[in-house]
Amino acid sequence: MIHPALQSQGNAEGRTPVVLLTGADRLSLDSVTFSLVDSFPSVCSIAYDVRPNEAVESGLDIVRNVAKPQASGVVFGESDSFGLEGCCMSCTVKHDLERTLGSLQGRAGAFLVSLPVGLEATPVAQYLADSFRLNEWGESMFVGAVANAVGLDEFEERFFDDDRLCLYGMGEENGVYDERSTGVVVSRLIREASCVLELPVIGAGCLARHLDTDGECACRDIIRAIALRDALVCEDAHTVGLVDLVQASVCAAMPL
Repeated sequence: MIHPALQSQGNAEGRTPVVLLTGADRLSLDSVTFSLVDSFPSVCSIAYDVRPNEAVESGLDIVRNVAKPQASGVVFGESDSFGLEGCCMSCTVKHDLERTLGSLQGRAGAFLVSLPVGLEATPVAQYLADSFRLNEWGESMFVGAVANAVGLDEFEERFFDDDRLCLYGMGEENGVYDERSTGVVVSRLIREASCVLELPVIGAGCLARHLDTDGECACRDIIRAIALRDALVCEDAHTVGLVDLVQASVCAAMPL
């Protein structure tokens, strides 16, 4: 199976990979982001998040943080925010990401883009792939992988949760919620990914809560069943690097 948003190895050779990272909770996203950035010193990290803002018509701000690699090894982040505009969050993020990547062309060995909590990567990846083909600056880039960060600690709670996904904050007063249920988002993010990165259980975790009749936790089996047949499913996100994700995704995207 060829992932719809990934290009073949022939098209990717010699180009700068752009890896898109998704997740259904901020803690898992941040943990995997830190680990992947640490694995590739010349990566430029672009992270998106949301914040409530009653001053704009949509009621939401998109926050973008860009951390560029430095020769000294010290990474400095630049943060900016802007109102959610257009028809949806996906359109706002992908249009801003296109402009941001254009301004950073040639300044990093790879780009790691952490999308807002719950945002699906496929529309963003397809938009970027088209943009790279149409714009001269994009000839040096390609969509290298669509990765999903999954924390096992509360996986079953989220997977079976039919309440709205929380994108930011807590409670009705300061929380920002998706219209979709948490379980639906968790499943869709796993299903679209070329790489699924599991964060190991911390402490007792789900091992104390979700045991079947044989005393085993079924979380990993559920994730494997949802994921694409040829997706890379890694049981410990901290054991793989950015290069591993791109290589696995490019191989999976090669036509047989």
